[in-house]
Amino acid sequence: MTAGLELYAALLDKGINTGFVPTGQIGITIIGNGIPLDAIKVDHAAGSVQEAVLEQKDKDVIIIEGQGSFAHPGSTATLPLMRGSQPTHLILCHKAAHDHLRYPVSHIPIPPLDEFIRLNESMTGVCGSQIQAKTLGIALNTVGLSDEEAEQKVAETENKTGLPTTDVIRFGIDKLLDAVLNS
Repeated sequence: MTAGLELYAALLDKGINTGFVPTGQIGITIIGNGIPLDAIKVDHAAGSVQEAVLEQKDKDVIIIEGQGSFAHPGSTATLPLMRGSQPTHLILCHKAAHDHLRYPVSHIPIPPLDEFIRLNESMTGVCGSQIQAKTLGIALNTVGLSDEEAEQKVAETENKTGLPTTDVIRFGIDKLLDAVLNS
């Protein structure tokens, strides 16, 4: 949500006709509308997302708040979010200090980010039957890391994935904004 809201605000500041589709309670509270995706029956979730995206069809860019992860066995939101939104581009969000999911599934390692990006992109394309989204960048949450560790993690992630990477709170949104504007 934070990366999406920061990107949304930066695009609006540039005068770009931008929409934001919140999918969680805090995003809904901030924007004033949206989809409480975790409260919608999974059978209706993709359709609800699709409807919310279509309501923004007059926008040049639509930012859709992400939820969950394919890596988390308890996430029921990720697949219908991707199915319903039919994204053309993705920004991967990751907690930089974590290499495993958090309790109660802390035994599950987070896959290498480059592999995870390929998985996310593959899921959007449904084995070539639909348009495959392209990952434009990575938003790291570097809470718990020193400034030096955070800078190192950003550099490591950029080197490993070849994608612009930042912590949007600590280092600003410019890298991701440029990636969106140049896509």
